[in-house]
Amino acid sequence: MNSVDPSLSSACASFFLPGLVHQFGNLLLTVQGHVLQATQDNLTAVQDVVSQQVQRGGASLEVVRALLGDDTGTPRVAQELLAQLAELGRVPARERGVTLELRGQPPRQHIYVVGDVFLRGCAAAIRSWMTSLAPGAAGAVTLAMRGAGDGGVVVDIGFEPAEGTLPFPLEPESTVEGIAAAMARALGRAVARADGTGVELRFPPAGETFVAEA
Repeated sequence: MNSVDPSLSSACASFFLPGLVHQFGNLLLTVQGHVLQATQDNLTAVQDVVSQQVQRGGASLEVVRALLGDDTGTPRVAQELLAQLAELGRVPARERGVTLELRGQPPRQHIYVVGDVFLRGCAAAIRSWMTSLAPGAAGAVTLAMRGAGDGGVVVDIGFEPAEGTLPFPLEPESTVEGIAAAMARALGRAVARADGTGVELRFPPAGETFVAEA
């Protein structure tokens, strides 16, 4: 089991909570709208929509539980988890005057990781990266995923400034140090590397040991 810092878990969950509230509000409106328009002729279609929305909300609730330190050790599809974090993170990003965007094409083949570890690591990194942006920064915090040679996954976090703004409104090296520290507190391990313009996070495939990198 990973040693989880309760204060960091609470901070990460609080950071993504506005996105969860926003999403649940949209889900409830969607469910309500379809239920009010349900007839004998479209009942099956309405049931399908309601079921999809409930599953979507349940998946997001599992994300928040993982951020709060709930350990299940369950293998999960990395591509799906990153997409969920991106959706929940768009509201806190907007509150800071930036956007949070998934870039590139994720690996076509499903890559399974330990869901709790992946979610806490990515959430801590995204939060640290976004809160390190200089006040008034404008642009997009970018997330991209690619397969790793060991069968695991690599998540790249970067920043694309808006046209006419500073090329990079923070120091990548100092930010990486903060992210590595946040990941160590979140996971008991730190796996973060600077490439000069962003941060690279590496996660092994489910069932393999999580090894720290310098």
